[in-house]
Amino acid sequence: MSLPPWVSEQLPEDRRVNTKLTQQHVIETMYQSDRPFFSVQQIQQRLNPDVSKVTVRNRLDDLDERGIIATETLADSLTLYYINHPESEWPLSPEGKQALNRESAETRNPLREFFRHPRVHLIFREELLRSIAWAGLGLFGWAILITSSGQLPATVWTVVGLPILTWVSLTVGMIGIRLITGNDLQVQSREGLHLISISGAVLAGFWAVFLILVLDWAPLLTSGLYLSATITYFVVYKRVIFPRFDAPIEN
Repeated sequence: MSLPPWVSEQLPEDRRVNTKLTQQHVIETMYQSDRPFFSVQQIQQRLNPDVSKVTVRNRLDDLDERGIIATETLADSLTLYYINHPESEWPLSPEGKQALNRESAETRNPLREFFRHPRVHLIFREELLRSIAWAGLGLFGWAILITSSGQLPATVWTVVGLPILTWVSLTVGMIGIRLITGNDLQVQSREGLHLISISGAVLAGFWAVFLILVLDWAPLLTSGLYLSATITYFVVYKRVIFPRFDAPIEN
């Protein structure tokens, strides 16, 4: 069960901080439970008994500051926590929450909610900026190939179409990888190694095409060398380079 947009939009971005308990863990547990009120001990038992009450209370305080949850203190100093639904000023029973969920699902546009998610906004913004480099690679790379090769005629489809195809393919591919895997693909991180490796494979492929079309190298031999080198690199990368890379942990 995924969190509703009014909750997920207020949560901090998941930067894969090395912590036992995040705000998202807490609110997901509360949202999926069929009860309106929770004590710290009840949430701790549902989450992970190894996590201390202090840690659970700290995450609850963070959620309270963001307005995602609210509190009710009883006479004996017992504090109860409940989800601060925007549709109701009172804690919702399981039946009330289900009724609101059904009502929201009927009027909600899944595609619109997807593109309005902060994480999706961030990915599209960063990858569209990064796509400037892919556009430059496509324009200058294909221009060199077309002007230097007799096998690749200068037409509208090659001069304009191939650079656009290169730009779109790389941009959509990077966005898709980040959406599916959740990786940031940032340099100076483990995910950044993926970006460097993919970029290297793309550049190597470009030069392989250049050698075949411009310098008339044997297509089968050149393609075979490129594929062999690429496969060898990714095997070494997966088994040697990536496991030894220690990504810094941000606090």
